[in-house]
Amino acid sequence: MLLSTVLLGAWWLCYWFLLRGERGFAYNRAFLVLGPVLAAGLPLLPLAWPTAWGAQPVALSGVSAVLLPTVVVGANGASQAASIDWAFWALALYLSGAVFMLVQLGWELGRLWQSTRRLAREPGDGYTLARTHGTLPTSSFGRTVFWDETLPLSAAEADQVLRHELAHVRQGHTYDRLLLELLRVVLWFNPFVHLSGRALALTHEYLADEAALWGAASAPFSSTRSYAHLLARQVATRLGFSVPLAHAFSHSQTLRRIAMIHKTSPVRRWKQWLALPLVASLFIVVASGRTAAQGGPGPKPAAVLRQGTPPPPPPVPMGQTPQPVSSPPVYTYVENMPQLPGGGGNKAIVEAIQRNVIYPKSALANHTEGRVFVSFYVDSEGQVKGAKIVKGLDPAIDAAVIAAVQKLPRFTPGTQGGKAVAVTFTVPIMFKI
Repeated sequence: MLLSTVLLGAWWLCYWFLLRGERGFAYNRAFLVLGPVLAAGLPLLPLAWPTAWGAQPVALSGVSAVLLPTVVVGANGASQAASIDWAFWALALYLSGAVFMLVQLGWELGRLWQSTRRLAREPGDGYTLARTHGTLPTSSFGRTVFWDETLPLSAAEADQVLRHELAHVRQGHTYDRLLLELLRVVLWFNPFVHLSGRALALTHEYLADEAALWGAASAPFSSTRSYAHLLARQVATRLGFSVPLAHAFSHSQTLRRIAMIHKTSPVRRWKQWLALPLVASLFIVVASGRTAAQGGPGPKPAAVLRQGTPPPPPPVPMGQTPQPVSSPPVYTYVENMPQLPGGGGNKAIVEAIQRNVIYPKSALANHTEGRVFVSFYVDSEGQVKGAKIVKGLDPAIDAAVIAAVQKLPRFTPGTQGGKAVAVTFTVPIMFKI
C-alpha cells in the first residue's frame, strides 16, 4: 500500500506541476491512465526497498534463522501474536473498502442502465443515438450518444455538441473511465487515484472540445467565442442534472474548459520529455528489485547454517584410520518448512510457544520487562533441539523461555529437494507487565 501511494504520488505531482496546464491532451490522457496502472501492478513484483524507506530489522549476533512473529507475554500469563492480529485487521479493512467501492461502481452502472434502457435508439455512423426527450442531459457512454432534443440549439450549435460527444465515443473515453473506476476499487486507500480520475475526466472534455472546434465550419475566432457561450449556457440550464459515469456536454469544470479553448500557446514539449525520467526510474526500481529477489541469474539456493563446532571424536584405536566426522547441515529456509501436527505454519508455532510461556514470579516482583530472543532447530526427524537464548533479559525469564520451547511437540520435518533436513528458527518474546 505504501509503495503504490509513493509511486502514484510522485506520478501525480509530475502531472500537476508539468503537464496540467499544457495543451498536449492526448499525452496527458495516456499519462493519467498509465500512472494508476503502474501503481497497482508494480507492488506485485519483487521490489527492493531502499533502506531509508522503512525500518530495517535489527541485526542480532548469532541470529541466522527464520524470524517468527513476536510473542507477547503479560503478567496474567496471556499472550498474543501482535503482528498476526495486525495483519488480519489490515487485510479486513482493505477488503471492506474494496467491496464498498465495487458495490458503489455496480450501483452507478445499474442506475445508468435503469435510466436509459427504455430510450429509443437510432443507428448512426459508428455510434447509436438515443433521444432522451428532456429526461436526461446530452451525454455519451460507450458507443451511445444520449441526445436531449428539447434544448434550444441552432443547427451550428447542435453540430458542435454532436461532434463533442462523438469525440468521446470514437476516442474510447468510456473505457478509460471504467478502467480508472476498477483501479479505484483496488487502490481505494490511495488519494492520488481519485485525483487522477477527476483529472482524466477533465482531460477527456478538453479532447472533445478540441474535436468540436477543429471541425467547425465558421471562422476559428467566432467559433471559439460562440462555443464558449454555448458551454456557459448549457451549464446554467442543466446544473445538477447528470448521468452516472457518462460524459456530459455540460461538464462541471466549465470555467477551466473555457479558459483552455481560448489558450493558443503551443505545447511545450520539454515538459513532456521531463516527465520521462520518472518512468525510467520506476523501471530501474523494478529491475533492481528482481535482481535482489532472485540473487543472480540462477535459482536461489536454500540458506544453510552449520551449527557450532561439534565435540571432539573419541580416540581412534591404534592402527586404524580415523573416519571424517561431519555434522548435518541446518537450514535457515527450505522448500517445505517444518510444521506442527495439524499444520498452521508459523502462526501455529507461535501459538504453541504462547501456551507454554509463564511469566516468572521473581520477574513480576522485580517488574522486569523486555524482549528475549530464543533460537532452536527442528532436526530431520522432527525433534526440537538446540534451544538457546540469543539475547537474554533475566535468568528466570530466560529459563522460562527455554522450558517453553522444550515443551513443543514433535514436528513434521522440513524438506529440501525431497529430503528431510534440519531447520532453525528464532522467536522474539516480549515480556510486559
